[in-house]
Amino acid sequence: MSRNVVNVMVCFFFVVMFGVSGCTTMQITMNPKAPSAELANKRIPVKVALLMNDAFQNYRWEGKSGAEMSKLDYGLGAASKSLFIESFMLAAKGFTLVDSKPPYTDASRNDIVIVVEPQIAGFSEDHSAILRVADYEAEIIYHIVVYDKVGKILLDKNYSAKGVVQGRATMGPSSNYAAPAESAMAQAIVAIIDDISKLKIEN
Repeated sequence: MSRNVVNVMVCFFFVVMFGVSGCTTMQITMNPKAPSAELANKRIPVKVALLMNDAFQNYRWEGKSGAEMSKLDYGLGAASKSLFIESFMLAAKGFTLVDSKPPYTDASRNDIVIVVEPQIAGFSEDHSAILRVADYEAEIIYHIVVYDKVGKILLDKNYSAKGVVQGRATMGPSSNYAAPAESAMAQAIVAIIDDISKLKIEN
C-alpha cells in the first residue's frame, strides 16, 4: 500500500471521528440545592402557592461545546422546579402547588395568600475551548410574577444571576458545565425570596 493511500485513509479516519464526536449530545443534569444558609433569615409569613406551567418545567437550553466537541443539553426546567419547591418549603409559612392563577373557588385553597409564577427568560454559558480547568460560567434569568389571592399582581420582575466555577479535570465534563448553572440558580432564588419576603401582603 502506497504512502499516499495510507495518508488518505488516516485523514479519512480523523474526519469521520471528528464528525461522529461533533454530533454527540452531552446531557447536563443539574441538582441545585436550596441555599439554606442564605435563606435562614428570609421568611415569607404566609402560605405560598407555586404555579409552574409545562413550559417552565420542561424548559431545555441547547448549545455547543468546542472543548468537548459535542452539543450541550441543559435540563433547566426540571432543576429549577426542584430548587423552587425546596426553597419555598424552607422560607414560607406554608406551601402548595397549583395549576391555575387566582382567584380560587375551591375552599381547600382559601388559606393560600400569594401565588408565585416563575418562567425562565434566558440562559447562557461560557467556557474555555482548550482548558478543562479554566472557569466555567453560566447566567440564568428568571421572570417572576407574584399574585395575591384575588389575582392582583404584586410583583413582576426579571432576576438575573451568574455563576462562575473553576473546572476540575477529575470531574466528568458534564459536572463542570452543571456547577456554574447550579450556582446561578441558587443566587437567583435567594434574590427572589428576599423580594417576596418584603412585600406588603394582606392575609
